[in-house]
Amino acid sequence: MKSRLLFLWSMVLLFVTAAQAQVTTASINGKIKDEKGIIPGATIVVVHVPTGTISKSSSNETGLYRIGNLNPGGPYKITVTYIGYSPVVKENIYLTLGADQKLDINIQEQGNQLAEVSVKGQKGSAKSGAGTSIGEGQIKTLPTMNRSLQDVTRVTPQGSKDNTFGGTNFRYNNVTIDGAINNDAIGFSPSLGGQSGSSGMPGSSTRTNPVSLDAIQDVTVLLAPYDVKVGNFLGGSINAVTRSGTNDVTGSVYGYGRNASLIGKNKIGDNAKEPSAFHDYQTGFRVGFPIIKDKLFFFTNEEITRRQDPVILGAGSPDGIITLSQAQQISDRMKNAYGLDAGAYGDYNIYS
Repeated sequence: MKSRLLFLWSMVLLFVTAAQAQVTTASINGKIKDEKGIIPGATIVVVHVPTGTISKSSSNETGLYRIGNLNPGGPYKITVTYIGYSPVVKENIYLTLGADQKLDINIQEQGNQLAEVSVKGQKGSAKSGAGTSIGEGQIKTLPTMNRSLQDVTRVTPQGSKDNTFGGTNFRYNNVTIDGAINNDAIGFSPSLGGQSGSSGMPGSSTRTNPVSLDAIQDVTVLLAPYDVKVGNFLGGSINAVTRSGTNDVTGSVYGYGRNASLIGKNKIGDNAKEPSAFHDYQTGFRVGFPIIKDKLFFFTNEEITRRQDPVILGAGSPDGIITLSQAQQISDRMKNAYGLDAGAYGDYNIYS
């Protein structure tokens, strides 16, 4: 009986832990007021313009309102109405992933002559902890070597290569995409940019990305968050959300590549020629469109990567570890004694 209770309690703790650090939405809050003071009972309607999604709320007795579970990004259109007052409309508002944006709105009595209505918005005065938010616009303009999530998270001042933050090993990160955990628990696979290190994410051994950068909409990197919902990490909590279809038909076609002419000469070996066998190409497309306007949408992103690297320090090379004859002896021994094919040696290429 005790063993069963212990097992059930362990499963509960497992699910609670797995549920942490899944930040996929944004929220907005503020105060509705006029020249005399607060306005309780005002109606706030928030419309996500690309999809037509509508969220509603009303100000409480202290004039405060809060609307959560909103899609990151935008633009949003916010309309505030109250009996006896002129409606106030605020457009082109963008929300950051995981942020609780503060937006106070002043309204005027309907009988007054209004020349201009000014609405000022600002982020919440209380910081949620050390971290960085990277929006859709910034992702489009950031330079990138591999079009990977790591190229985006490097804008975090405390970050460095291979997804390490504050000097903490990448295995202590927690990476979520649309709330789903994307951690490489083993972490022995090569990084996207070479044959050593690791990105700490699934698929690293293929030197490509689990999710295309063209499908990512917003990214946040949290290092020391105050929010109790975010946990299960010691290095960094990397949260990303993907794009979705909208009421407009949107898409892109892209292609990137490099070969030996864009990299330096061999630093190992003869140091006299470029590794002509090297190439790294990536191409893909995305498209999104409405199936039922304001209700149902379609989005897809397809990408393919082809990469080839010449082996370094192969058998028989000037600075190689063993000679060709030694490699041949090892291969013959494996085949004759154990019936195993040791594979190629010498100059060959690694293809993925």
